[in-house]
Amino acid sequence: MIDEMIIAKKFSAEILDKAEKLKLAIPTVPEKLDSPFFFARFLNANNGDVEKTRQKILQLFEHRKLMGYDKISDLDIFTTVDIGKECFERFHISQLNYEVTSRNLHVFVQRMDGMDIKEILKIMPLSYVLHSYFMLQENFSRAMAHTERKTGKTSSVVCILDLKGLNLMDFMNPLSGPAQLARLVVQIWAEYFSEHLCKLLLINPPGIISVMWQVTKRLVDSNTAEKLAFLNNVEDLKKYLEPDSIPVEYGGTYRDDTGYADPPEGACKPPKKITKEEYKAQEYIWNENGMLKAPKGESFSVKAFKTVEYSVKTTTPGKLVWSYTASGDVDFEIVRRDAGKEIAIWPKITVTSLKLPEYGERCVTPGEYTLKFTNPSNTWFPVKINCAAEILNV
Repeated sequence: MIDEMIIAKKFSAEILDKAEKLKLAIPTVPEKLDSPFFFARFLNANNGDVEKTRQKILQLFEHRKLMGYDKISDLDIFTTVDIGKECFERFHISQLNYEVTSRNLHVFVQRMDGMDIKEILKIMPLSYVLHSYFMLQENFSRAMAHTERKTGKTSSVVCILDLKGLNLMDFMNPLSGPAQLARLVVQIWAEYFSEHLCKLLLINPPGIISVMWQVTKRLVDSNTAEKLAFLNNVEDLKKYLEPDSIPVEYGGTYRDDTGYADPPEGACKPPKKITKEEYKAQEYIWNENGMLKAPKGESFSVKAFKTVEYSVKTTTPGKLVWSYTASGDVDFEIVRRDAGKEIAIWPKITVTSLKLPEYGERCVTPGEYTLKFTNPSNTWFPVKINCAAEILNV
């Protein structure tokens, strides 16, 4: 009989050797993430390319610091970081119990019932979900590091994705909000976290599995597709995972009795219901800061692989507030220029605007602040940007 139980992959001697050398080049690894296999995981994801791996790790460390989740607890990431809290309370997800594993693997559960991505995109910008995905992966990284330090063996995460309640038609149109969100989440996963997740087990598909595969192939690359498995029966989870890591609701024995999950047998926290009163106006961020409408901004056309900038200055401390719309994908970041150097104050991610403009705010000290928009694609048509930013007194 073939043992189908999922196990974390082992790294080659070459990858492990490169990992040791890279660790010397990046000596300061956050304690919560440090493990015997931290660098090996990223190197394996980047086919052993040391320089590319170094850059990705430094970008990840920068994101943690700038978004403020680098030194707080796992629960605080979900409940106190503004962007994370606003996003996570709308998704039907479990938490990771560090002490419950299946052959050294952590199990994460996400359910699609009770949540509507189209509604979520009416109350928050797309970037909120993307930044929160980094925070979710932080949680995965911490759990894996804990287990790897404890056992000396590689760890990873298996995700059980319950598709019951999913509206398949939301993803049929590649330009729809749900499809765009899924595409950009998968892009982040592929760029930074592909070795964090070793298998995605999809259960309760809302239609014929062959149709689901056709939709999925539009959203993921071939390497990602290899990690997917559509299960005909929930009981099949036991072929891949040990019963004590599978929630009771799915045929296992695991319960989350911490008070997080409702019910404990399902291990997930139900999403907070969205009401029409929560829909955001197009000028929401400006209204929240005491302005009736957005200030006059500028419009740009960003050609393939080119960057445009929008700068504002202040001689006193204040609050930098910004909003923009983009007709396609852009790499967006904010830097502070000081003595010829650029200091990041908002991390770079690839994003596009959907139902709402992209917006944000950050307290700043005196100086010059530059919003940077880069077109990352070899597109025939330039990306159209409409942007406004001001530094307000606080």
